Amino acid sequence: MKTLFTFFICCSSVSFCQIISSDLDQSWSIFDIQDIYSFGNFPDYVGEINYPVNGYKITYLTSNEDGDLVLASGAIFVPLDIDCSLPILSWQHGTVVADAGAPSENISNSMIGVIAASHGYITLMSDYVGLGSGEGFHNYCHAETEASAVIDFIIQSNFFLNSIGVETNGQLFLMGYSQGGHATMATVKELELNFTETLSVTASAPMAGPYSMSEAQVDMLNTIYPNPGYFPYIIFAYQNVYDNLYNDVSELLKPGFSDLFSMYDGTYSMTEINDEIWSIGESLYDIPANEFTPLDMIQDDYYQAYQNNDNHPFRIALEENDLIDFIPQSPMRLIHCSGDNDVPYTNSVMAWNAFSPFVAEELVLLDGGYFSHSECAQFAIISAKLFFDELADFCIETNLIETLNSKQIINTFDLLGKPTSLQESNLVLRLYSDGSVDKLFLF
Repeated sequence: MKTLFTFFICCSSVSFCQIISSDLDQSWSIFDIQDIYSFGNFPDYVGEINYPVNGYKITYLTSNEDGDLVLASGAIFVPLDIDCSLPILSWQHGTVVADAGAPSENISNSMIGVIAASHGYITLMSDYVGLGSGEGFHNYCHAETEASAVIDFIIQSNFFLNSIGVETNGQLFLMGYSQGGHATMATVKELELNFTETLSVTASAPMAGPYSMSEAQVDMLNTIYPNPGYFPYIIFAYQNVYDNLYNDVSELLKPGFSDLFSMYDGTYSMTEINDEIWSIGESLYDIPANEFTPLDMIQDDYYQAYQNNDNHPFRIALEENDLIDFIPQSPMRLIHCSGDNDVPYTNSVMAWNAFSPFVAEELVLLDGGYFSHSECAQFAIISAKLFFDELADFCIETNLIETLNSKQIINTFDLLGKPTSLQESNLVLRLYSDGSVDKLFLF
């Protein structure tokens, strides 16, 4: 049975009172979580199954692009049967267009939330502004509202957790993939610039994110792109935020493509949008899908104006959402695969080059290999969690490296199961003669 809590809280992040409602959506027993591991073919090293878990849908208030309070939603996964305070893991999700794809709408299928919570994290997942049950248009890859939505959710979640008798231990881990990498980086930047007395980042793992919107991502405009629907999403989002990219969308997008806005109303998936774009390209412009580039959607005059004007409003909007103009003050893993064809690896290299000469804390750039954007995701997420496990203060102690005793090492593997050596990988899994496996960090 679902249980609903509603209460009113004064929020320090936006200096307004906020309303939070919590709906207990689903519970998992230890046996249920064991089934998740079995059916999902997850290896044991992903995380120990220590606790049953409750999953809640949360609604809360956060600021939109105008500074007005709007309703937002998210999910919280809470370990049960605990007797000590717990670390928070905030997961920032990747690109979602349909409301049905937001974390709060998929609590029953969230393996990340359940596995991390069962291990001993309180796991938070904001839907951001305008997704799930949230109000307004989703400001895709808009750093300011990504960060504020995540930070407000973290702060408000602490009040909710206290109301159900759960305490946090002050540790905060942040990770996200794709757009979630951008949102994670934006949140770290905002927290470390303006929230040092409220929240402290223990460690972060931005993964495969577009940190260089104005350079690395723009370079993709004239390439055959696997998800052309990302480009109009950016256009419509930045028009919603800045209101100066065009007076009429036909100034920017060619006929056919200028009618796409209605497909970003939360009822269509990115797959459906991609298919529509390829259909328009082939039917109106005789461009087959396997030759289509985002540049094929843009009016020539608009693109020339953008190229020739350093103060073009679209250029300025992209630059304002770059995230390589600060220095992280907490340990960070930049995890990416060099074969990424959606969000080029250059984004992480540029972030590394910007941060590494000045960063005071541990910073690592981890290349997961020549894998595509989707292929890289599982490796990256597992690697990020194992990095956090090394730093987290759990109620139940986690032994990352066992003593060898009389066991012999049979082989070593990377996280994708490929044989590797200690010189070739930052993290290896060691298989012993008795069949046991441990993980060795070499960061």
